[in-house]
Amino acid sequence: MVLDNGRYISSEMGNITQMLEEHFRTALSINKMVVNAVSEWLEEGKVLEQDTLTKLTELEVKGDQLKRKILHELANATTLMQREDLLRLVHYNDKLIDGAEIAGYHLAAMMDKWAPTGALRAKVIELGKLFISEIKEQREAVRFLSINMVESMKRADAICNIEKALDVLQREILTLLYSEKIDLAILLRFRDFLNTIEELANLGEDAAITIRSLSLTLNS
Repeated sequence: MVLDNGRYISSEMGNITQMLEEHFRTALSINKMVVNAVSEWLEEGKVLEQDTLTKLTELEVKGDQLKRKILHELANATTLMQREDLLRLVHYNDKLIDGAEIAGYHLAAMMDKWAPTGALRAKVIELGKLFISEIKEQREAVRFLSINMVESMKRADAICNIEKALDVLQREILTLLYSEKIDLAILLRFRDFLNTIEELANLGEDAAITIRSLSLTLNS
């Protein structure tokens, strides 16, 4: 495979990056389902039904299968010099998928009992949009690894900028949440949901660092 700078990428690396793209697509799909559930909850009063939870679990299983397939390919690759960085990306993406399922179940446990309003509601909606944009940038950064190294680095920078914005927004949401007069069990469950999203967002910055490393290695 020819890179944008005229260099060649090995067939093994090209195959692995394609598999990683599929893994990221699964991560994006499952996290979109969670964010869409938040939007429908806050805008239409809908709650997560069991069939949606079942779909989340099915996507988690699919992600696990893809992970094992990628790990098998990495174990059998003979020319890859970037094996450790690629393993890190698989690990981060696996956590994105697992975490989305956990976040969905946190939501389902409390969304029929309460819903945020006013400024809190607006910021939670904003959180979902920012979070999905971060995952999209991760997917694109990986896609460009085998196409355009400069663009991949730009996407990695964008991931870090979004993650910083998510940190600020998370703190603002928690400040508003703690002033709500709601049952403690609901507050704790919603905080668990928010903390899960924060943990997943933080993985984005780690993934960006790994993507930069891969970009530099492939471009040398």
